[in-house]
Amino acid sequence: MAVSDPSQDDGRVLEARLDDIPRQRLIEEVVSRWNDIIRLEGEVVRLRRRLREAELHARDGDVGGSLQSEIEERLRVADARVRQLEGQLQNERMRREGAEIDSSKHADLQEENARLLRNEEEFLLLVMDMETQIDRLTESAEGV
Repeated sequence: MAVSDPSQDDGRVLEARLDDIPRQRLIEEVVSRWNDIIRLEGEVVRLRRRLREAELHARDGDVGGSLQSEIEERLRVADARVRQLEGQLQNERMRREGAEIDSSKHADLQEENARLLRNEEEFLLLVMDMETQIDRLTESAEGV
């Protein structure tokens, strides 16, 4: 598809030319050109990276040493991060163990509370029964 210089065409002529082309064909052309641009941009990035590496090599004479020191620094940072995450993991484990102990203590206290409430109820019934018996004894003693 040939595209003319915009200075030679005005917008209406371009519109008329594009109206003559089926929509599907225009879409295919746009997608095709878009993919070409993306591919070419990737190649430009790779070429720039290679150029930068070549410039570093020419300037420093040995890129390997700087690359190795950069990798070692990244490794030290990664090790520090691993230690930090291991510490966080250990703290979380301890927190969860503490929470489990607290929940078991809570369950034990609930059971003890329920037991004490049952005992209180039994004692209350016993007191009421004793009051009833005292009332009967008092009535029978007065009746004698």
